[in-house]
Amino acid sequence: MEQPLKNKIALVAGATGGIGQATAKRLAEDGAMVMAAGRSETKLRDVATFNDNITTQVADVAKERDVAALVMSALEKFGRLDIVFNGAGITGDSALMEYQTIENFQTVMNINVTGTFLVLKHTIPALRHSGGGSIINIGSAASVQAARDTMPVYCASKHAVVGLTRVMAKSYGRENIRTNVICPGQIDTEMVTVVEQAMIDPSVTEPTQQDIEVAREKVLASIPVGRYGTVDEVAAVVAFLSRDEASFINGSIYTIDGGLTPT
Repeated sequence: MEQPLKNKIALVAGATGGIGQATAKRLAEDGAMVMAAGRSETKLRDVATFNDNITTQVADVAKERDVAALVMSALEKFGRLDIVFNGAGITGDSALMEYQTIENFQTVMNINVTGTFLVLKHTIPALRHSGGGSIINIGSAASVQAARDTMPVYCASKHAVVGLTRVMAKSYGRENIRTNVICPGQIDTEMVTVVEQAMIDPSVTEPTQQDIEVAREKVLASIPVGRYGTVDEVAAVVAFLSRDEASFINGSIYTIDGGLTPT
């Protein structure tokens, strides 16, 4: 079996989500030694069973001490860092702007923006010491277009991730540290239920099963290929961007959405 990432060391933040789990598994299958991190110790135990190349550590990316400790653990165990997947993210509450709360805004921004920022901040020195490497941030289809009316905070947070990515690419590309962002559309994970709920009329306080099924059909109808994407399809793009063959790709935005954003 080909192992294009053999001898590479990867850090996967947000490894307890569907995309994060698939990414940790794919990078390990491709030969990388992986430090997988997330907030759920139980889910991390499941991640560790995927492959012997995976080591796990509980960490909340919104807390700087957790991120600093995570990077230090990776360096102490593996001695270097080559790949960073910045994959932690949440959608937050679904509501029109006037009904959004400051608590929801702060929670979403803490994970999606502050968390991304902290992982970037603390991994740069490690990547520099290794002679460079690949950072892949996770954005969203909402990073490159207006999100649904009931997801304004999520949309703002994912636009911010693109901004961080572009500045990183410009600032650190000369040091062989390349930063790109993947922007998944509707991927078949638990998070997609939030998108489906956002398609339901906001005046409906207690959606029926029929309301949910109609919303799902609306979401599917908006995707030109007519289906949800899979976590493995997203992980495959991350794995490609991690490879040496992708060394000239820096500051790019990769939509993985079945044609959703161009429509």
